[in-house]
Amino acid sequence: MVDCGFSYKDMVTRLKRLDLNPDALAAIVVTHEHSDHVNGIKALSNRHSIPVYASRGTWIEIGADNYKFINHIDGLFSIGDINITPIPVPHDAREPLQFVFGCSEKRLGILSDLGSLSNRILTAFSELDAVSVEFNHDISLLQRGPYPSYLKTRISGDYGHLNNNQAAKLVEQIASDRLCTVVACHISEINNEVALVEKALESVLKDRDIEYLVASQSDGFGWITVERR
Repeated sequence: MVDCGFSYKDMVTRLKRLDLNPDALAAIVVTHEHSDHVNGIKALSNRHSIPVYASRGTWIEIGADNYKFINHIDGLFSIGDINITPIPVPHDAREPLQFVFGCSEKRLGILSDLGSLSNRILTAFSELDAVSVEFNHDISLLQRGPYPSYLKTRISGDYGHLNNNQAAKLVEQIASDRLCTVVACHISEINNEVALVEKALESVLKDRDIEYLVASQSDGFGWITVERR
């Protein structure tokens, strides 16, 4: 599992939708310390003896003493048959990471929180079979929306979150011949709309044999088989 910002009860309910229970989890990998990513981790980990992997900066922020099964991410690591590459990203957290997971010649990338792109990030997330990318906000909706000015500046800044245009550009640049699936995630319910996310994705994938879907905060999405249609 990557992150867990839901309550213990809510997380158990969501796992049941996938025919899973907490005891099936081999580990929890943490991207950063913001509450919407870590609120449920302590209860889930401590109750079910699930090891938690996070950067040293993240452990400082969430308090390693509160957890029974801690692991520090210092570089490449493995959980069972899954090889995991941590990628430092620009986000307003202590030591934020995103990840590329490799198993049985398949590569999955997760990019849920970052404010800007770089050649280093584009290279790290190239040659993937599937990727989950944040399409956090629409620029116009954010500017016209109800958030205070300081929060709008934070969200749209280089250490905030990707807007639809940035995310679409990222997808376009990493869309290699092997990429099969793109999942749009971390979509603001206030500063974005599903139709705008789909339009942004369609603009860069309309001529490509790449499946895409939009994850909702309330329902998430089911299991995905990563293969050519």
